[in-house]
Amino acid sequence: MSSGLFSIARGALMSHQAVLQTISQNIANAETPGYSRQEAVLVANTPVRMSYGNVGTGVHIETVIRKRDILLDETYRTAAGEAGSSTMRRDLLGQVEGIFGEPTDAGMTSALDQFFGAWSDLASNPTSGSSRAVVQQRGRQVAQLFNDYDQGLTQQRSSAINRLQDTVTQINGYANQVADLNNRILSSETNGDTANDLRDQRDLALDGLAKIAGTRVINQANGTVSVLIGNSTLVDGASARPLSLQFETPNPMPAVPPADIPVRIRLGDSPDRLAPLAGQLDTLVDVVNNEIPGLRGRLDAMATSLVTNVNAVHTTGYTFSGNAIPGTAAGNFFDAGTVLAPVSASTIKLDALVAGNAGKIAASGNPNAPADNTTGLALSALRLNENLVSYTTPNGSVETGGYLGFFRSTVTSLGVSVMGATDDATMYQTLTDTADTRRQSVSGVSTDEELVQMLRVQQSYAAATKMIKAADEMLQTLLSLV
Repeated sequence: MSSGLFSIARGALMSHQAVLQTISQNIANAETPGYSRQEAVLVANTPVRMSYGNVGTGVHIETVIRKRDILLDETYRTAAGEAGSSTMRRDLLGQVEGIFGEPTDAGMTSALDQFFGAWSDLASNPTSGSSRAVVQQRGRQVAQLFNDYDQGLTQQRSSAINRLQDTVTQINGYANQVADLNNRILSSETNGDTANDLRDQRDLALDGLAKIAGTRVINQANGTVSVLIGNSTLVDGASARPLSLQFETPNPMPAVPPADIPVRIRLGDSPDRLAPLAGQLDTLVDVVNNEIPGLRGRLDAMATSLVTNVNAVHTTGYTFSGNAIPGTAAGNFFDAGTVLAPVSASTIKLDALVAGNAGKIAASGNPNAPADNTTGLALSALRLNENLVSYTTPNGSVETGGYLGFFRSTVTSLGVSVMGATDDATMYQTLTDTADTRRQSVSGVSTDEELVQMLRVQQSYAAATKMIKAADEMLQTLLSLV
Protein backbone atom coordinates (compact mmCIF):
# COMPACT_ATOMS: atom_id res chain seq x y z
CA MET A 1 0.00 0.00 0.00
CA SER A 2 2.74 2.41 1.00
CA SER A 3 4.63 1.48 -2.16
CA GLY A 4 1.65 2.58 -4.23
CA LEU A 5 1.42 5.82 -2.30
CA PHE A 6 5.11 6.49 -2.89
CA SER A 7 4.64 5.91 -6.62
CA ILE A 8 1.61 8.19 -6.83
CA ALA A 9 3.32 10.91 -4.80
CA ARG A 10 6.49 10.65 -6.85
CA GLY A 11 4.48 11.01 -10.07
CA ALA A 12 2.63 13.99 -8.64
CA LEU A 13 5.88 15.69 -7.65
CA MET A 14 7.41 15.18 -11.08
CA SER A 15 4.22 16.27 -12.89
CA HIS A 16 3.74 19.44 -10.86
CA GLN A 17 7.44 20.22 -11.23
CA ALA A 18 6.96 20.06 -15.00
CA VAL A 19 3.92 22.34 -14.70
CA LEU A 20 5.99 24.83 -12.70
CA GLN A 21 8.71 24.66 -15.33
CA THR A 22 6.13 25.45 -18.04
CA ILE A 23 4.82 28.39 -16.01
CA SER A 24 8.40 29.64 -15.57
CA GLN A 25 8.91 29.37 -19.33
CA ASN A 26 5.80 31.50 -19.91
CA ILE A 27 6.90 34.18 -17.44
CA ALA A 28 10.42 34.27 -18.87
CA ASN A 29 9.06 34.80 -22.41
CA ALA A 30 6.26 37.21 -21.54
CA GLU A 31 7.89 39.92 -23.68
CA THR A 32 9.32 37.65 -26.38
CA PRO A 33 7.85 38.61 -29.80
CA GLY A 34 5.72 35.82 -31.26
CA TYR A 35 5.82 33.63 -28.14
CA SER A 36 2.64 31.68 -27.45
CA ARG A 37 1.62 30.74 -23.93
CA GLN A 38 2.16 27.06 -23.18
CA GLU A 39 0.12 24.82 -20.92
CA ALA A 40 1.09 21.47 -19.43
CA VAL A 41 -1.89 19.12 -19.64
CA LEU A 42 -2.30 16.88 -16.58
CA VAL A 43 -4.00 13.51 -17.15
CA ALA A 44 -4.83 10.77 -14.63
CA ASN A 45 -2.83 7.54 -14.99
CA THR A 46 -4.53 4.31 -16.03
CA PRO A 47 -6.14 2.85 -12.87
CA VAL A 48 -5.43 -0.62 -11.53
CA ARG A 49 -8.38 -3.00 -11.53
CA MET A 50 -8.91 -4.67 -8.19
CA SER A 51 -11.53 -7.12 -6.99
CA TYR A 52 -13.35 -4.30 -5.26
CA GLY A 53 -13.01 -1.82 -8.12
CA ASN A 54 -10.54 0.41 -9.94
CA VAL A 55 -7.81 2.12 -7.95
CA GLY A 56 -6.11 5.22 -9.25
CA THR A 57 -2.37 5.24 -9.88
CA GLY A 58 -1.65 8.97 -9.98
CA VAL A 59 -1.09 11.66 -12.62
CA HIS A 60 1.25 12.40 -15.53
CA ILE A 61 1.90 15.14 -18.13
CA GLU A 62 0.21 14.07 -21.35
CA THR A 63 1.53 16.99 -23.47
CA VAL A 64 2.47 20.64 -23.41
CA ILE A 65 0.09 22.50 -25.70
CA ARG A 66 0.56 25.87 -27.36
CA LYS A 67 -2.37 28.24 -26.84
CA ARG A 68 -3.18 29.44 -30.32
CA ASP A 69 -6.36 30.12 -32.34
CA ILE A 70 -6.06 29.63 -36.09
CA LEU A 71 -9.12 31.76 -36.86
CA LEU A 72 -7.77 34.67 -34.82
CA ASP A 73 -4.43 34.34 -36.61
CA GLU A 74 -6.20 34.51 -39.97
CA THR A 75 -8.22 37.57 -38.93
CA TYR A 76 -5.10 39.33 -37.72
CA ARG A 77 -3.11 38.57 -40.87
CA THR A 78 -5.88 39.75 -43.17
CA ALA A 79 -6.14 43.05 -41.31
CA ALA A 80 -2.34 43.39 -41.14
CA GLY A 81 -2.08 42.95 -44.92
CA GLU A 82 -4.64 45.72 -45.52
CA ALA A 83 -2.96 47.95 -42.94
CA GLY A 84 0.45 47.39 -44.54
CA SER A 85 -0.93 48.24 -47.97
CA SER A 86 -2.76 51.42 -46.94
CA THR A 87 0.09 52.64 -44.73
CA MET A 88 2.57 52.18 -47.57
CA ARG A 89 0.25 54.01 -49.97
CA ARG A 90 -0.15 56.88 -47.51
CA ASP A 91 3.61 57.21 -47.09
CA LEU A 92 4.52 56.95 -50.77
CA LEU A 93 1.79 59.25 -52.08
CA GLY A 94 2.52 61.68 -49.25
CA GLN A 95 6.11 61.90 -50.46
CA VAL A 96 4.92 62.42 -54.04
CA GLU A 97 2.51 65.13 -52.88
CA GLY A 98 5.45 66.91 -51.27
CA ILE A 99 7.04 67.33 -54.72
CA PHE A 100 4.35 69.79 -55.80
CA GLY A 101 4.27 71.74 -52.56
CA GLU A 102 0.78 73.07 -53.20
CA PRO A 103 -0.72 75.36 -52.13
CA THR A 104 2.29 77.71 -51.99
CA ASP A 105 3.50 80.87 -53.66
CA ALA A 106 6.42 78.90 -55.12
CA GLY A 107 4.22 76.30 -56.82
CA MET A 108 2.96 75.82 -60.36
CA THR A 109 -0.40 77.49 -59.77
CA SER A 110 1.30 80.72 -58.76
CA ALA A 111 3.91 80.41 -61.51
CA LEU A 112 1.28 79.97 -64.26
CA ASP A 113 -0.75 82.84 -62.89
CA GLN A 114 2.32 85.07 -62.90
CA PHE A 115 3.30 83.87 -66.40
CA PHE A 116 -0.02 84.84 -67.97
CA GLY A 117 -0.11 87.98 -65.83
CA ALA A 118 3.26 88.97 -67.28
CA TRP A 119 1.80 88.70 -70.80
CA SER A 120 -1.07 90.92 -69.69
CA ASP A 121 1.40 93.49 -68.36
CA LEU A 122 3.34 93.34 -71.61
CA ALA A 123 0.13 93.88 -73.56
CA SER A 124 -0.46 97.00 -71.47
CA ASN A 125 2.96 98.32 -72.47
CA PRO A 126 3.98 96.40 -75.63
CA THR A 127 7.20 98.35 -76.21
CA SER A 128 8.57 97.88 -72.69
CA GLY A 129 11.85 96.01 -72.49
CA SER A 130 11.45 95.41 -68.76
CA SER A 131 8.03 93.83 -69.32
CA ARG A 132 9.57 91.49 -71.86
CA ALA A 133 12.28 90.56 -69.35
CA VAL A 134 9.56 89.70 -66.84
CA VAL A 135 7.79 87.49 -69.41
CA GLN A 136 11.12 85.77 -70.12
CA GLN A 137 11.72 85.19 -66.41
CA ARG A 138 8.19 83.88 -65.78
CA GLY A 139 8.39 81.54 -68.76
CA ARG A 140 11.71 80.18 -67.56
CA GLN A 141 10.22 79.72 -64.07
CA VAL A 142 7.28 77.69 -65.41
CA ALA A 143 9.58 75.49 -67.50
CA GLN A 144 11.92 74.94 -64.54
CA LEU A 145 9.02 73.90 -62.31
CA PHE A 146 7.95 71.31 -64.89
CA ASN A 147 11.55 70.05 -64.98
CA ASP A 148 11.75 69.93 -61.18
CA TYR A 149 8.44 68.10 -60.84
CA ASP A 150 9.49 65.52 -63.39
CA GLN A 151 12.86 65.03 -61.69
CA GLY A 152 11.11 64.66 -58.34
CA LEU A 153 8.78 62.00 -59.76
CA THR A 154 11.76 60.18 -61.24
CA GLN A 155 13.54 60.17 -57.89
CA GLN A 156 10.42 58.97 -56.06
CA ARG A 157 9.89 56.19 -58.59
CA SER A 158 13.52 55.11 -58.34
CA SER A 159 13.20 55.07 -54.55
CA ALA A 160 9.97 53.05 -54.78
CA ILE A 161 11.63 50.53 -57.12
CA ASN A 162 14.53 50.11 -54.68
CA ARG A 163 12.04 49.64 -51.88
CA LEU A 164 10.14 47.15 -54.01
CA GLN A 165 13.32 45.15 -54.60
CA ASP A 166 14.01 45.14 -50.86
CA THR A 167 10.47 43.95 -50.24
CA VAL A 168 10.86 41.10 -52.73
CA THR A 169 14.11 40.10 -51.01
CA GLN A 170 12.37 40.25 -47.63
CA ILE A 171 9.50 38.08 -48.88
CA ASN A 172 11.93 35.50 -50.21
CA GLY A 173 13.71 35.50 -46.86
CA TYR A 174 10.47 34.89 -44.98
CA ALA A 175 9.42 32.19 -47.45
CA ASN A 176 12.71 30.32 -47.06
CA GLN A 177 12.42 30.62 -43.29
CA VAL A 178 8.90 29.16 -43.31
CA ALA A 179 10.00 26.31 -45.58
CA ASP A 180 12.96 25.52 -43.32
CA LEU A 181 10.76 25.60 -40.21
CA ASN A 182 8.23 23.35 -41.95
CA ASN A 183 10.98 20.79 -42.44
CA ARG A 184 12.24 21.09 -38.87
CA ILE A 185 8.74 20.88 -37.40
CA LEU A 186 7.94 17.81 -39.47
CA SER A 187 11.11 16.12 -38.24
CA SER A 188 10.54 17.11 -34.62
CA GLU A 189 6.93 15.95 -34.49
CA THR A 190 7.33 12.51 -36.01
CA ASN A 191 7.22 10.94 -32.53
CA GLY A 192 3.99 12.70 -31.60
CA ASP A 193 5.51 15.69 -29.79
CA THR A 194 4.64 19.30 -30.61
CA ALA A 195 7.47 21.64 -31.56
CA ASN A 196 5.98 24.68 -29.85
CA ASP A 197 8.99 27.01 -30.14
CA LEU A 198 9.47 26.20 -33.83
CA ARG A 199 5.80 26.82 -34.48
CA ASP A 200 6.08 30.20 -32.76
CA GLN A 201 8.99 31.13 -35.02
CA ARG A 202 7.01 30.07 -38.07
CA ASP A 203 3.92 32.04 -37.03
CA LEU A 204 6.08 35.14 -36.54
CA ALA A 205 7.42 34.75 -40.08
CA LEU A 206 3.88 34.20 -41.39
CA ASP A 207 2.77 37.42 -39.72
CA GLY A 208 5.58 39.28 -41.49
CA LEU A 209 4.62 37.77 -44.84
CA ALA A 210 0.97 38.72 -44.38
CA LYS A 211 1.87 42.36 -43.77
CA ILE A 212 4.18 42.86 -46.73
CA ALA A 213 2.66 40.42 -49.23
CA GLY A 214 -0.92 39.77 -48.09
CA THR A 215 -0.31 36.01 -48.10
CA ARG A 216 -2.77 33.32 -47.02
CA VAL A 217 -1.92 30.26 -44.95
CA ILE A 218 -3.25 26.71 -45.32
CA ASN A 219 -2.50 24.35 -42.43
CA GLN A 220 -1.65 20.79 -43.43
CA ALA A 221 -2.40 17.63 -41.45
CA ASN A 222 1.29 16.76 -41.05
CA GLY A 223 2.01 20.01 -39.17
CA THR A 224 3.42 21.96 -42.11
CA VAL A 225 1.76 24.97 -43.76
CA SER A 226 1.32 26.05 -47.36
CA VAL A 227 1.55 29.76 -48.14
CA LEU A 228 -0.36 31.31 -51.04
CA ILE A 229 0.54 34.62 -52.64
CA GLY A 230 -2.08 35.82 -55.08
CA ASN A 231 -3.49 32.58 -56.45
CA SER A 232 -0.14 30.79 -56.52
CA THR A 233 1.80 28.73 -54.00
CA LEU A 234 4.78 30.50 -52.46
CA VAL A 235 5.67 27.81 -49.89
CA ASP A 236 4.73 24.17 -50.01
CA GLY A 237 6.20 21.98 -47.29
CA ALA A 238 9.98 22.33 -47.24
CA SER A 239 10.21 24.13 -50.60
CA ALA A 240 9.77 27.82 -51.41
CA ARG A 241 9.47 29.47 -54.83
CA PRO A 242 11.39 32.75 -55.11
CA LEU A 243 9.89 36.03 -56.27
CA SER A 244 11.76 38.21 -58.74
CA LEU A 245 11.37 41.80 -59.97
CA GLN A 246 11.63 42.47 -63.71
CA PHE A 247 11.10 45.39 -66.06
CA GLU A 248 8.61 44.87 -68.87
CA THR A 249 10.68 46.52 -71.60
CA PRO A 250 8.61 47.04 -74.78
CA ASN A 251 9.63 44.83 -77.65
CA PRO A 252 10.27 46.32 -80.11
CA MET A 253 11.30 49.50 -78.32
CA PRO A 254 9.40 52.53 -79.69
CA ALA A 255 11.26 55.41 -81.32
CA VAL A 256 10.72 57.46 -78.17
CA PRO A 257 11.51 55.24 -75.15
CA PRO A 258 8.87 55.50 -72.40
CA ALA A 259 9.85 57.44 -69.31
CA ASP A 260 8.32 54.85 -67.00
CA ILE A 261 8.98 51.25 -67.99
CA PRO A 262 6.54 49.12 -65.95
CA VAL A 263 7.72 46.41 -63.59
CA ARG A 264 6.28 42.99 -62.85
CA ILE A 265 6.62 40.42 -60.10
CA ARG A 266 7.32 36.85 -61.17
CA LEU A 267 7.03 33.72 -59.08
CA GLY A 268 9.58 30.99 -59.66
CA ASP A 269 10.01 30.06 -63.33
CA SER A 270 6.60 31.37 -64.39
CA PRO A 271 6.85 33.81 -67.32
CA ASP A 272 3.60 35.52 -66.31
CA ARG A 273 3.07 38.48 -64.05
CA LEU A 274 2.06 37.42 -60.54
CA ALA A 275 -1.50 38.54 -59.78
CA PRO A 276 -3.41 39.49 -57.78
CA LEU A 277 -1.03 41.15 -55.35
CA ALA A 278 -1.76 42.37 -51.83
CA GLY A 279 -0.10 44.04 -48.85
CA GLN A 280 2.80 46.44 -49.27
CA LEU A 281 3.91 44.59 -52.40
CA ASP A 282 0.69 45.52 -54.20
CA THR A 283 0.94 49.19 -53.23
CA LEU A 284 4.57 49.47 -54.33
CA VAL A 285 3.85 47.94 -57.74
CA ASP A 286 0.77 50.16 -58.19
CA VAL A 287 2.68 53.35 -57.33
CA VAL A 288 5.57 52.41 -59.63
CA ASN A 289 3.38 51.29 -62.55
CA ASN A 290 0.33 53.54 -62.27
CA GLU A 291 0.38 56.42 -59.80
CA ILE A 292 3.70 58.05 -60.72
CA PRO A 293 3.41 57.40 -64.50
CA GLY A 294 -0.12 58.83 -64.36
CA LEU A 295 1.09 62.04 -62.72
CA ARG A 296 3.99 62.30 -65.16
CA GLY A 297 1.57 61.81 -68.05
CA ARG A 298 -0.61 64.65 -66.81
CA LEU A 299 2.41 66.94 -66.47
CA ASP A 300 3.60 65.95 -69.95
CA ALA A 301 0.15 66.74 -71.35
CA MET A 302 0.24 70.16 -69.71
CA ALA A 303 3.78 70.90 -70.89
CA THR A 304 3.05 69.79 -74.46
CA SER A 305 -0.14 71.82 -74.64
CA LEU A 306 1.53 74.90 -73.15
CA VAL A 307 4.38 74.77 -75.66
CA THR A 308 2.08 74.10 -78.62
CA ASN A 309 -0.46 76.81 -77.85
CA VAL A 310 1.97 79.50 -76.69
CA ASN A 311 4.17 78.92 -79.74
CA ALA A 312 1.16 78.92 -82.06
CA VAL A 313 0.11 82.37 -80.87
CA HIS A 314 3.62 83.76 -80.44
CA THR A 315 4.64 82.92 -84.03
CA THR A 316 1.79 85.12 -85.29
CA GLY A 317 3.45 88.13 -83.69
CA TYR A 318 6.32 90.39 -84.65
CA THR A 319 9.41 91.73 -82.97
CA PHE A 320 11.04 95.06 -83.64
CA SER A 321 14.61 96.34 -83.53
CA GLY A 322 14.39 99.92 -82.41
CA ASN A 323 11.99 101.86 -84.63
CA ALA A 324 12.67 99.78 -87.75
CA ILE A 325 9.51 98.89 -89.67
CA PRO A 326 8.33 96.38 -90.71
CA GLY A 327 9.02 94.06 -87.82
CA THR A 328 10.38 90.53 -87.96
CA ALA A 329 8.10 87.53 -87.67
CA ALA A 330 8.51 86.06 -84.18
CA GLY A 331 9.74 82.53 -83.65
CA ASN A 332 8.78 80.04 -80.97
CA PHE A 333 8.61 81.16 -77.35
CA PHE A 334 9.30 77.66 -76.01
CA ASP A 335 11.63 75.11 -77.60
CA ALA A 336 9.42 73.01 -79.89
CA GLY A 337 11.37 69.77 -79.47
CA THR A 338 11.93 67.12 -82.12
CA VAL A 339 10.45 63.78 -83.13
CA LEU A 340 13.04 61.86 -81.13
CA ALA A 341 13.06 64.40 -78.29
CA PRO A 342 9.46 65.60 -78.02
CA VAL A 343 8.36 68.20 -75.53
CA SER A 344 7.58 66.83 -72.09
CA ALA A 345 7.71 68.00 -68.51
CA SER A 346 11.34 66.91 -68.36
CA THR A 347 12.44 68.76 -71.52
CA ILE A 348 10.33 71.93 -71.66
CA LYS A 349 12.46 75.06 -71.87
CA LEU A 350 12.56 78.46 -73.53
CA ASP A 351 13.52 78.69 -77.16
CA ALA A 352 17.21 79.41 -77.45
CA LEU A 353 16.63 82.83 -79.07
CA VAL A 354 14.11 83.90 -76.44
CA ALA A 355 16.31 82.57 -73.63
CA GLY A 356 19.24 84.62 -74.91
CA ASN A 357 17.38 87.81 -75.80
CA ALA A 358 14.10 89.05 -74.30
CA GLY A 359 13.78 91.30 -77.34
CA LYS A 360 12.73 88.23 -79.34
CA ILE A 361 9.46 88.14 -77.39
CA ALA A 362 6.55 89.40 -79.46
CA ALA A 363 3.65 91.52 -78.23
CA SER A 364 2.50 93.08 -81.51
CA GLY A 365 0.46 91.26 -84.12
CA ASN A 366 0.99 93.99 -86.73
CA PRO A 367 4.34 94.17 -88.56
CA ASN A 368 3.92 97.91 -88.98
CA ALA A 369 2.78 98.75 -85.42
CA PRO A 370 5.32 98.20 -82.62
CA ALA A 371 2.76 99.50 -80.09
CA ASP A 372 0.16 96.94 -81.14
CA ASN A 373 -0.68 94.42 -78.39
CA THR A 374 -2.88 91.81 -80.05
CA THR A 375 -0.34 88.99 -79.66
CA GLY A 376 0.25 89.84 -76.02
CA LEU A 377 -3.48 89.93 -75.34
CA ALA A 378 -3.99 86.61 -77.14
CA LEU A 379 -1.27 84.96 -75.05
CA SER A 380 -2.68 86.43 -71.85
CA ALA A 381 -6.13 85.09 -72.83
CA LEU A 382 -4.82 81.52 -72.84
CA ARG A 383 -5.25 81.60 -69.08
CA LEU A 384 -9.05 81.72 -69.53
CA ASN A 385 -9.34 78.95 -72.13
CA GLU A 386 -10.67 75.82 -70.40
CA ASN A 387 -10.13 73.37 -73.28
CA LEU A 388 -6.41 73.53 -73.98
CA VAL A 389 -5.15 70.51 -72.04
CA SER A 390 -6.30 67.02 -73.02
CA TYR A 391 -5.21 63.88 -71.18
CA THR A 392 -6.28 60.31 -71.84
CA THR A 393 -6.35 58.24 -68.66
CA PRO A 394 -5.24 54.57 -68.63
CA ASN A 395 -8.89 53.47 -68.66
CA GLY A 396 -9.49 55.42 -71.89
CA SER A 397 -11.44 58.40 -70.55
CA VAL A 398 -10.40 61.87 -71.69
CA GLU A 399 -9.92 64.78 -69.30
CA THR A 400 -9.75 68.35 -70.54
CA GLY A 401 -9.26 71.70 -68.86
CA GLY A 402 -7.37 74.94 -68.71
CA TYR A 403 -3.82 75.09 -67.44
CA LEU A 404 -4.62 76.34 -63.95
CA GLY A 405 -7.73 74.20 -63.57
CA PHE A 406 -6.08 71.06 -64.89
CA PHE A 407 -3.11 71.42 -62.57
CA ARG A 408 -5.35 72.14 -59.58
CA SER A 409 -7.40 69.06 -60.46
CA THR A 410 -4.22 66.97 -60.62
CA VAL A 411 -2.97 68.14 -57.23
CA THR A 412 -6.44 67.89 -55.66
CA SER A 413 -6.87 64.34 -56.91
CA LEU A 414 -3.50 63.42 -55.44
CA GLY A 415 -4.44 65.05 -52.14
CA VAL A 416 -7.71 63.11 -52.05
CA SER A 417 -5.79 59.89 -52.65
CA VAL A 418 -3.43 60.69 -49.78
CA MET A 419 -6.35 61.51 -47.50
CA GLY A 420 -8.15 58.30 -48.48
CA ALA A 421 -5.00 56.26 -47.85
CA THR A 422 -4.56 57.98 -44.48
CA ASP A 423 -8.14 57.15 -43.47
CA ASP A 424 -7.71 53.56 -44.65
CA ALA A 425 -4.43 53.22 -42.77
CA THR A 426 -6.07 54.44 -39.58
CA MET A 427 -9.05 52.14 -39.98
CA TYR A 428 -7.09 49.00 -40.85
CA GLN A 429 -4.52 49.67 -38.15
CA THR A 430 -7.37 49.83 -35.65
CA LEU A 431 -8.72 46.53 -36.98
CA THR A 432 -5.23 45.04 -36.78
CA ASP A 433 -4.76 46.21 -33.19
CA THR A 434 -8.19 44.85 -32.25
CA ALA A 435 -7.44 41.49 -33.89
CA ASP A 436 -4.06 41.35 -32.15
CA THR A 437 -5.66 42.10 -28.80
CA ARG A 438 -8.12 39.26 -29.28
CA ARG A 439 -5.30 36.98 -30.35
CA GLN A 440 -3.16 37.95 -27.38
CA SER A 441 -6.06 37.15 -25.05
CA VAL A 442 -5.58 33.54 -26.14
CA SER A 443 -1.87 33.20 -26.85
CA GLY A 444 -0.34 36.08 -24.90
CA VAL A 445 1.23 35.66 -21.48
CA SER A 446 -0.29 37.44 -18.47
CA THR A 447 2.30 37.38 -15.71
CA ASP A 448 -0.43 37.95 -13.10
CA GLU A 449 -2.34 34.88 -14.25
CA GLU A 450 0.83 32.83 -14.39
CA LEU A 451 1.77 33.81 -10.84
CA VAL A 452 -1.68 32.82 -9.57
CA GLN A 453 -1.37 29.50 -11.37
CA MET A 454 2.10 29.04 -9.90
CA LEU A 455 0.72 29.42 -6.36
CA ARG A 456 -1.92 26.77 -7.04
CA VAL A 457 0.65 24.35 -8.41
CA GLN A 458 2.94 25.02 -5.43
CA GLN A 459 0.12 23.99 -3.11
CA SER A 460 -0.39 20.77 -5.07
CA TYR A 461 3.35 20.13 -4.97
CA ALA A 462 3.40 20.69 -1.19
CA ALA A 463 0.45 18.33 -0.79
CA ALA A 464 2.35 15.64 -2.70
CA THR A 465 5.30 16.02 -0.34
CA LYS A 466 2.95 15.57 2.61
CA MET A 467 1.61 12.45 0.95
CA ILE A 468 5.17 11.08 0.77
CA LYS A 469 5.60 11.88 4.45
CA ALA A 470 2.36 10.07 5.27
CA ALA A 471 3.44 7.04 3.22
CA ASP A 472 6.78 7.05 5.02
CA GLU A 473 5.07 7.08 8.43
CA MET A 474 2.85 4.20 7.35
CA LEU A 475 5.90 2.22 6.25
CA GLN A 476 7.68 2.90 9.53
CA THR A 477 4.62 1.63 11.44
CA LEU A 478 4.62 -1.57 9.42
CA LEU A 479 8.32 -2.10 10.02
CA SER A 480 7.91 -1.61 13.78
CA LEU A 481 5.42 -4.49 13.86
CA VAL A 482 7.91 -6.95 12.42
